[in-house]
Amino acid sequence: MTQLRIPRFQLRRLAPEDTVAVRVVMLGTVLTAMVAIGVHEEFSGQTILAVAATVIGFYVSHRRRRARNWWLKLILALLIIVVARDFFRSLVLNPYDPRIPLVRLFLWLQALHSFDLPARKDLKYSLASAVVLMAVAGVYARDPAFGGFLIPFALLAAATLVTMAAHPPSNDEVRSTRVPPRVVAVSAVAFGIMVLSAGAIIFAVIPRGEGFRVRWLPVSPRLAFSVPLYHRILNPAYPEAGEQGARTSLVFNPQGYVGFSTNVDLRLRGVLDDTVVMRVRATRPAFWRGLAFDEYTGTSWRMSDRSVEEFSSTEPRIVPRYSADEPWPAGSEQVVQTFYVEAPQPNVVFGAYRVTEVFFPASGIAVDRYAGLRSPVPLEAGIIYSVISRVPAPASGVLQRKDTSIPNPIRDRYLALPSIPTRVLDLAAQLTHGDLTPHERVVAVNRYLIAHHTYNLQAPLLPSGADAVEHFLFETREGSCETFASAMVVLVRAAGVPARLVTGYTSGTYNLLTGYYEVRNSDAHAWVEAFIPRVGWIDFEPTPGFITPDSAAAQARGRWLVRDALSWTTQWIGRSLSGFGGMRWSYEAGSRTDVLWSAVAVLLGGLIVARRRPQMEGAGNGMFAAYSRMLSAFERAGISRPAHQTPREFVDRVPAAVKRPAEEITSDFEAARYGVHLLSPERLARTSDALEQIEQSLRRLRSTRSSRSTESSGSPEST
Repeated sequence: MTQLRIPRFQLRRLAPEDTVAVRVVMLGTVLTAMVAIGVHEEFSGQTILAVAATVIGFYVSHRRRRARNWWLKLILALLIIVVARDFFRSLVLNPYDPRIPLVRLFLWLQALHSFDLPARKDLKYSLASAVVLMAVAGVYARDPAFGGFLIPFALLAAATLVTMAAHPPSNDEVRSTRVPPRVVAVSAVAFGIMVLSAGAIIFAVIPRGEGFRVRWLPVSPRLAFSVPLYHRILNPAYPEAGEQGARTSLVFNPQGYVGFSTNVDLRLRGVLDDTVVMRVRATRPAFWRGLAFDEYTGTSWRMSDRSVEEFSSTEPRIVPRYSADEPWPAGSEQVVQTFYVEAPQPNVVFGAYRVTEVFFPASGIAVDRYAGLRSPVPLEAGIIYSVISRVPAPASGVLQRKDTSIPNPIRDRYLALPSIPTRVLDLAAQLTHGDLTPHERVVAVNRYLIAHHTYNLQAPLLPSGADAVEHFLFETREGSCETFASAMVVLVRAAGVPARLVTGYTSGTYNLLTGYYEVRNSDAHAWVEAFIPRVGWIDFEPTPGFITPDSAAAQARGRWLVRDALSWTTQWIGRSLSGFGGMRWSYEAGSRTDVLWSAVAVLLGGLIVARRRPQMEGAGNGMFAAYSRMLSAFERAGISRPAHQTPREFVDRVPAAVKRPAEEITSDFEAARYGVHLLSPERLARTSDALEQIEQSLRRLRSTRSSRSTESSGSPEST
């Protein structure tokens, strides 16, 4: 009876990775991804520890690549359990935003994995993990500085793959010859550039969506506070502004806007700095509204009603309610916005009017009598919150109604005026005479201010006892946005249309690469909201040089990068040509002018290329043909150029008799291939002479070799 033998299976260990270059380039790739995350304040401290642990881990892995390391694997498994425990604990504390716990988990897993990288397959896992970390860093990135990490990461990742291909594992059945380091470096750079170029093309042509959310919009962890500041506005730039702000003259602060207070002082003059205060991700641009004011005093604006209504929730999502003064707009468009606070701001929740949902990192917010949203604490740098708004978008036919029915609460509050000089009232009557609808009256005042007054942030100071609006309209005829908005509100109210002054930020500058609107301190602004019967509150921009709300709505960006880049280029060309030769060039992004400017740019570029192309083709193709002819002559002589050899390396191994003309042709070929200047006809003629000299010398060399071979075959010793 034969004995049954059971085969014994043994786990086959992979060959250790002995190539130091592979490990070094891989380490650089991983560290670049980790540092790209570490620049964000939430992860800087942990990233320093993770980077140090990763460097040590790579060193230990290389030194112990041939050992079994069972005890090290046991320690790593225990540490992974500890990291997982910390992850779930952080997730329970902040279940609404799991991104921060996930990033920390990835960082520690990458650091722990670095201690167990014996084989190449383990290193490839590290490369995949680095790609994930880089993607996470891209999600957190809000400025173009991310490109400073993306470009070296792509080049290092490409170098890693090329280095692996150039140094196959020691247990490969197919062994290749050693590739020179210079070839590896050139191939890595070329591959990295190719990857970056392909990524840029894909990034440009794929549309950006509005994003996907299961339940919550982005919001930072809950804020801690003891007493909410709902009943006052705390502006970091003007801590003394408040009840005394309307009675005492403030000192202008270029680092903050005076309009974020319960009073707006029209006597201040100055220019705000360009510090980035917020970055906004929005489905379309809008004015980021902050506060509104109803009472004009002659030198300032006040909130006559300081009451607020508080709204709280156990979840980040808060739904505010408004008073009867804020009727639902007749026709609206949803706009989703996420605000990333970059510099300290007052306890004001900014958002496009009118906000319907707020995702805020606090247990509650408050709404004042003028639809302004307030935070329980000032907004510090790093706070993230989101809002959903229904922005008024009435049809043109609705705006042309001659309905003058105004609810009594709105009439009493937003038509009130103090003692206004007679010539201001006469101007209002002159601008709005005739049978005009309420909307037409507002538009008439708006157009007059833009056409006859100048925007100037350093206009002459307001004399003592003077009315700010009268002095602006008839004396200086120049002023800031607050002055323009004040004049429009007063004139519109005098014409019988309710209006109020609003402060906040313009949409900011759209960044093509990041998709964020970069809002700067200098983007702080004041504009007008007018009440149109049976329509609601509508934004108006009276200050010259600022984009109107209607134009902002028409220039929605962020979906097609190619279109956005085209609009930006169009505006840049228009600004450059504006006023050239005494002519005025009109342009507006998103309009048919885009097509005209683009056609002009393409036509000019095509003419330039068409003019240079024959010269380039004549010089380049002639030189390329000469070099190819030289290589063919050398191949006939038995001297071929390997694929991995550069032209300069090849010319070093040609016979001495033809080395000088071969060097001349090689130099001309490199100049035509990589240079920026065209070769002159005289130089091309010298190249042709050098080629003839090479072919003649090689023919003599072949004939000499042939005669020697014949003599050798006919000698007695050979028979």
